[in-house]
Amino acid sequence: MGFLIGLTGFVLLVCIVISLYSRFYQSRRIEVLQEMLAKKQTYANNIVGNKIVIAGGSEVLYSFDTDFLSKHLEIPAVNLGSNIGFGAGFIIDQAKLCLKSGDTLVLSLAYGLYHRPLYDVFAYEYFRMYDRKQLCRFTWGQRAYYLMKNFVLNRRFEEKSFDMSPSGAYRNIRGSELPKHKKIPLQFSTFEENTVTENLLALKKYCALHGIDLYLTYPDTLYFEIYEVDPFFEELEAFLNRYFNVIGKSGLYMYDSEYFYNSVYHVNQDGQAERTKNTLKELGRRSTRGHKAVEKWPS
Repeated sequence: MGFLIGLTGFVLLVCIVISLYSRFYQSRRIEVLQEMLAKKQTYANNIVGNKIVIAGGSEVLYSFDTDFLSKHLEIPAVNLGSNIGFGAGFIIDQAKLCLKSGDTLVLSLAYGLYHRPLYDVFAYEYFRMYDRKQLCRFTWGQRAYYLMKNFVLNRRFEEKSFDMSPSGAYRNIRGSELPKHKKIPLQFSTFEENTVTENLLALKKYCALHGIDLYLTYPDTLYFEIYEVDPFFEELEAFLNRYFNVIGKSGLYMYDSEYFYNSVYHVNQDGQAERTKNTLKELGRRSTRGHKAVEKWPS
Protein backbone atom coordinates (compact mmCIF):
# COMPACT_ATOMS: atom_id res chain seq x y z
CA MET A 1 0.00 0.00 0.00
CA GLY A 2 2.80 2.39 0.92
CA PHE A 3 4.45 1.69 -2.46
CA LEU A 4 1.25 2.58 -4.33
CA ILE A 5 0.83 5.78 -2.34
CA GLY A 6 4.43 6.73 -3.04
CA LEU A 7 4.07 5.94 -6.74
CA THR A 8 0.86 7.95 -6.95
CA GLY A 9 2.54 10.90 -5.25
CA PHE A 10 5.51 10.68 -7.62
CA VAL A 11 3.24 10.62 -10.68
CA LEU A 12 1.30 13.62 -9.38
CA LEU A 13 4.54 15.49 -8.76
CA VAL A 14 5.76 14.76 -12.30
CA CYS A 15 2.43 15.95 -13.72
CA ILE A 16 2.64 19.19 -11.71
CA VAL A 17 6.22 19.82 -12.87
CA ILE A 18 5.27 19.19 -16.50
CA SER A 19 2.23 21.45 -16.18
CA LEU A 20 4.28 24.27 -14.64
CA TYR A 21 7.00 23.86 -17.29
CA SER A 22 4.43 23.94 -20.09
CA ARG A 23 2.75 27.02 -18.69
CA PHE A 24 5.65 29.15 -17.54
CA TYR A 25 9.02 28.07 -18.98
CA GLN A 26 10.46 30.60 -21.45
CA SER A 27 12.68 29.15 -24.17
CA ARG A 28 15.54 31.52 -24.95
CA ARG A 29 15.73 30.17 -28.51
CA ILE A 30 12.10 31.10 -29.16
CA GLU A 31 12.52 34.46 -27.43
CA VAL A 32 15.37 35.28 -29.82
CA LEU A 33 13.35 34.19 -32.85
CA GLN A 34 10.28 36.07 -31.69
CA GLU A 35 12.29 39.26 -31.14
CA MET A 36 13.79 38.91 -34.62
CA LEU A 37 10.40 38.35 -36.25
CA ALA A 38 8.88 41.30 -34.37
CA LYS A 39 11.64 43.62 -35.65
CA LYS A 40 11.11 42.44 -39.20
CA GLN A 41 7.35 42.83 -38.98
CA THR A 42 7.78 46.36 -37.66
CA TYR A 43 10.23 47.20 -40.44
CA ALA A 44 7.86 45.81 -43.07
CA ASN A 45 4.79 47.53 -41.67
CA ASN A 46 6.58 50.90 -41.61
CA ILE A 47 7.24 50.77 -45.35
CA VAL A 48 5.10 53.23 -47.26
CA GLY A 49 4.10 51.83 -50.64
CA ASN A 50 4.68 48.42 -52.11
CA LYS A 51 7.45 46.05 -51.10
CA ILE A 52 9.00 42.66 -51.77
CA VAL A 53 8.91 40.13 -48.93
CA ILE A 54 11.21 37.10 -49.13
CA ALA A 55 10.06 34.46 -46.64
CA GLY A 56 11.38 31.08 -45.58
CA GLY A 57 13.49 29.40 -42.93
CA SER A 58 16.99 30.30 -41.76
CA GLU A 59 18.40 29.66 -45.25
CA VAL A 60 16.62 32.84 -46.38
CA LEU A 61 18.44 34.82 -43.68
CA TYR A 62 21.78 33.84 -45.20
CA SER A 63 20.86 33.82 -48.90
CA PHE A 64 19.18 37.10 -49.79
CA ASP A 65 20.83 40.50 -49.41
CA THR A 66 17.58 42.44 -49.30
CA ASP A 67 19.32 45.79 -48.74
CA PHE A 68 21.10 45.30 -52.07
CA LEU A 69 17.90 44.22 -53.81
CA SER A 70 16.09 47.26 -52.41
CA LYS A 71 18.76 49.57 -53.77
CA HIS A 72 18.95 48.09 -57.26
CA LEU A 73 15.27 47.30 -57.78
CA GLU A 74 14.28 50.66 -56.28
CA ILE A 75 11.57 49.02 -54.18
CA PRO A 76 11.91 48.05 -50.49
CA ALA A 77 12.67 44.38 -49.87
CA VAL A 78 12.26 42.58 -46.53
CA ASN A 79 14.08 39.40 -45.50
CA LEU A 80 11.54 37.43 -43.45
CA GLY A 81 13.76 34.39 -42.94
CA SER A 82 13.20 32.61 -39.62
CA ASN A 83 13.77 28.90 -38.90
CA ILE A 84 12.90 25.62 -40.61
CA GLY A 85 11.76 24.27 -37.25
CA PHE A 86 8.62 26.41 -37.39
CA GLY A 87 7.16 24.55 -40.37
CA ALA A 88 5.82 25.90 -43.66
CA GLY A 89 2.42 26.86 -42.22
CA PHE A 90 3.92 29.12 -39.56
CA ILE A 91 6.30 30.72 -42.08
CA ILE A 92 3.41 31.49 -44.43
CA ASP A 93 1.29 32.90 -41.59
CA GLN A 94 4.10 35.26 -40.62
CA ALA A 95 4.44 36.44 -44.22
CA LYS A 96 0.72 37.22 -44.45
CA LEU A 97 0.99 39.51 -41.41
CA CYS A 98 3.09 42.05 -43.31
CA LEU A 99 1.61 41.80 -46.81
CA LYS A 100 -0.88 44.12 -48.43
CA SER A 101 -2.29 44.70 -51.90
CA GLY A 102 0.41 45.49 -54.45
CA ASP A 103 3.18 43.69 -52.55
CA THR A 104 5.27 40.80 -53.87
CA LEU A 105 5.92 37.62 -51.88
CA VAL A 106 8.87 35.39 -52.77
CA LEU A 107 8.59 32.13 -50.83
CA SER A 108 11.72 29.97 -50.54
CA LEU A 109 11.11 26.77 -48.60
CA ALA A 110 13.91 24.43 -47.57
CA TYR A 111 13.38 21.05 -49.20
CA GLY A 112 12.71 19.40 -45.86
CA LEU A 113 9.70 21.62 -45.28
CA TYR A 114 7.78 19.89 -48.07
CA HIS A 115 7.43 16.70 -46.04
CA ARG A 116 7.65 17.98 -42.46
CA PRO A 117 4.55 18.92 -40.41
CA LEU A 118 2.86 22.14 -41.42
CA TYR A 119 3.35 23.42 -37.87
CA ASP A 120 6.47 21.85 -36.44
CA VAL A 121 8.46 21.67 -33.22
CA PHE A 122 9.31 25.38 -32.85
CA ALA A 123 5.78 26.42 -33.83
CA TYR A 124 4.53 24.39 -30.87
CA GLU A 125 7.02 26.11 -28.56
CA TYR A 126 6.12 29.54 -29.96
CA PHE A 127 2.40 28.94 -29.45
CA ARG A 128 3.02 27.54 -25.96
CA MET A 129 4.75 30.79 -25.00
CA TYR A 130 2.89 33.46 -26.97
CA ASP A 131 -0.40 32.20 -28.42
CA ARG A 132 -1.70 29.22 -26.46
CA LYS A 133 -5.05 29.10 -28.26
CA GLN A 134 -3.13 27.90 -31.32
CA LEU A 135 -2.11 24.73 -29.46
CA CYS A 136 -5.38 23.24 -30.70
CA ARG A 137 -3.50 22.62 -33.96
CA PHE A 138 -1.71 19.72 -32.23
CA THR A 139 -3.02 16.42 -30.95
CA TRP A 140 -2.28 15.51 -27.33
CA GLY A 141 0.28 13.02 -28.59
CA GLN A 142 2.00 15.73 -30.64
CA ARG A 143 1.95 18.09 -27.68
CA ALA A 144 3.67 15.52 -25.47
CA TYR A 145 6.25 14.75 -28.17
CA TYR A 146 7.03 18.41 -28.94
CA LEU A 147 7.20 19.27 -25.25
CA MET A 148 9.87 16.62 -24.68
CA LYS A 149 11.64 17.47 -27.96
CA ASN A 150 11.85 21.15 -27.08
CA PHE A 151 13.04 20.32 -23.56
CA VAL A 152 16.04 18.55 -25.09
CA LEU A 153 16.65 21.25 -27.73
CA ASN A 154 16.39 24.05 -25.17
CA ARG A 155 19.10 22.47 -23.04
CA ARG A 156 21.41 22.29 -26.08
CA PHE A 157 20.75 25.83 -27.29
CA GLU A 158 23.76 28.12 -27.57
CA GLU A 159 22.89 31.71 -28.34
CA LYS A 160 24.85 33.25 -31.21
CA SER A 161 24.86 36.76 -32.59
CA PHE A 162 25.07 37.73 -36.28
CA ASP A 163 25.23 41.07 -38.01
CA MET A 164 21.75 41.68 -39.41
CA SER A 165 20.90 44.35 -41.97
CA PRO A 166 17.99 46.76 -41.38
CA SER A 167 15.87 44.77 -43.83
CA GLY A 168 16.49 41.50 -41.97
CA ALA A 169 19.31 39.68 -43.80
CA TYR A 170 22.46 38.29 -42.23
CA ARG A 171 25.59 39.98 -43.55
CA ASN A 172 29.37 39.69 -43.28
CA ILE A 173 29.23 35.91 -42.94
CA ARG A 174 32.80 35.11 -43.93
CA GLY A 175 34.59 31.84 -44.57
CA SER A 176 33.34 28.28 -44.25
CA GLU A 177 32.84 26.43 -40.98
CA LEU A 178 30.94 23.53 -42.50
CA PRO A 179 32.10 20.42 -40.59
CA LYS A 180 32.86 17.22 -42.44
CA HIS A 181 29.98 15.31 -40.86
CA LYS A 182 27.55 17.83 -42.38
CA LYS A 183 28.93 17.47 -45.91
CA ILE A 184 26.49 14.71 -46.79
CA PRO A 185 23.53 14.68 -49.20
CA LEU A 186 20.09 15.45 -47.84
CA GLN A 187 17.78 12.44 -47.81
CA PHE A 188 14.47 12.89 -49.62
CA SER A 189 11.41 10.71 -49.77
CA THR A 190 9.28 10.63 -52.91
CA PHE A 191 7.57 13.95 -53.44
CA GLU A 192 3.86 13.75 -52.66
CA GLU A 193 1.11 16.32 -52.41
CA ASN A 194 0.13 16.77 -48.77
CA THR A 195 -1.00 19.37 -46.23
CA VAL A 196 1.99 21.55 -47.12
CA THR A 197 1.15 21.64 -50.83
CA GLU A 198 -2.52 22.22 -49.94
CA ASN A 199 -1.43 25.20 -47.87
CA LEU A 200 0.64 26.53 -50.77
CA LEU A 201 -2.36 26.32 -53.09
CA ALA A 202 -4.45 28.12 -50.47
CA LEU A 203 -1.75 30.80 -50.30
CA LYS A 204 -1.99 31.21 -54.07
CA LYS A 205 -5.74 31.92 -53.75
CA TYR A 206 -5.12 34.27 -50.83
CA CYS A 207 -2.57 36.28 -52.81
CA ALA A 208 -4.80 36.48 -55.88
CA LEU A 209 -7.71 37.67 -53.72
CA HIS A 210 -5.61 40.38 -52.05
CA GLY A 211 -3.68 41.60 -55.11
CA ILE A 212 -0.33 40.17 -54.03
CA ASP A 213 2.18 38.83 -56.57
CA LEU A 214 3.41 35.39 -55.49
CA TYR A 215 6.60 33.63 -56.59
CA LEU A 216 8.10 30.43 -55.31
CA THR A 217 11.79 29.63 -55.53
CA TYR A 218 14.27 27.04 -54.29
CA PRO A 219 16.74 27.20 -51.42
CA ASP A 220 20.49 27.33 -51.73
CA THR A 221 22.04 23.98 -50.91
CA LEU A 222 25.35 22.17 -51.19
CA TYR A 223 25.75 20.33 -54.51
CA PHE A 224 26.08 16.54 -54.60
CA GLU A 225 26.24 14.52 -57.80
CA ILE A 226 23.50 12.19 -56.54
CA TYR A 227 21.03 15.08 -56.75
CA GLU A 228 21.24 14.92 -60.55
CA VAL A 229 19.43 11.56 -60.53
CA ASP A 230 17.24 12.06 -57.46
CA PRO A 231 13.61 12.13 -58.70
CA PHE A 232 12.54 14.38 -55.81
CA PHE A 233 13.80 17.53 -57.52
CA GLU A 234 12.11 16.77 -60.84
CA GLU A 235 8.84 15.93 -59.09
CA LEU A 236 8.95 19.07 -56.95
CA GLU A 237 9.72 21.29 -59.94
CA ALA A 238 6.88 19.71 -61.92
CA PHE A 239 4.41 20.47 -59.13
CA LEU A 240 5.57 24.04 -58.55
CA ASN A 241 5.72 24.90 -62.26
CA ARG A 242 2.22 23.50 -62.74
CA TYR A 243 0.62 25.83 -60.21
CA PHE A 244 2.95 28.77 -59.47
CA ASN A 245 5.19 31.42 -60.93
CA VAL A 246 8.62 30.02 -60.12
CA ILE A 247 11.94 31.83 -59.92
CA GLY A 248 14.84 29.71 -61.18
CA LYS A 249 15.40 25.96 -60.96
CA SER A 250 16.65 23.84 -58.11
CA GLY A 251 19.99 23.10 -59.81
CA LEU A 252 20.69 26.81 -60.28
CA TYR A 253 21.05 27.22 -56.52
CA MET A 254 23.31 24.26 -55.79
CA TYR A 255 26.85 25.42 -55.06
CA ASP A 256 30.22 24.01 -54.05
CA SER A 257 31.24 23.85 -50.39
CA GLU A 258 33.30 27.05 -50.39
CA TYR A 259 30.03 28.99 -50.65
CA PHE A 260 28.62 27.53 -47.41
CA TYR A 261 29.13 28.70 -43.86
CA ASN A 262 27.88 26.22 -41.23
CA SER A 263 25.10 24.20 -42.87
CA VAL A 264 24.23 22.76 -46.27
CA TYR A 265 21.53 25.46 -46.40
CA HIS A 266 23.51 28.43 -44.99
CA VAL A 267 25.66 30.30 -47.50
CA ASN A 268 28.45 32.69 -46.59
CA GLN A 269 28.81 36.19 -48.04
CA ASP A 270 30.18 34.81 -51.33
CA GLY A 271 27.21 32.48 -51.65
CA GLN A 272 24.87 35.30 -50.68
CA ALA A 273 26.32 37.53 -53.40
CA GLU A 274 25.85 34.76 -55.97
CA ARG A 275 22.26 34.08 -54.91
CA THR A 276 21.35 37.75 -54.76
CA LYS A 277 22.81 38.26 -58.24
CA ASN A 278 20.78 35.33 -59.59
CA THR A 279 17.63 36.61 -57.87
CA LEU A 280 18.12 40.06 -59.32
CA LYS A 281 18.50 38.59 -62.81
CA GLU A 282 15.40 36.42 -62.41
CA LEU A 283 13.35 39.33 -61.12
CA GLY A 284 14.79 41.38 -63.99
CA ARG A 285 13.00 39.13 -66.45
CA ARG A 286 9.73 40.20 -64.88
CA SER A 287 10.14 43.99 -64.54
CA THR A 288 11.74 46.99 -66.25
CA ARG A 289 13.37 47.98 -62.96
CA GLY A 290 14.98 44.58 -62.77
CA HIS A 291 16.44 44.84 -66.25
CA LYS A 292 18.02 48.20 -65.40
CA ALA A 293 19.41 46.80 -62.16
CA VAL A 294 21.00 43.86 -63.93
CA GLU A 295 22.70 46.23 -66.34
CA LYS A 296 24.24 48.09 -63.37
CA TRP A 297 25.58 44.93 -61.73
CA PRO A 298 29.39 45.01 -61.65
CA SER A 299 31.07 42.27 -63.66
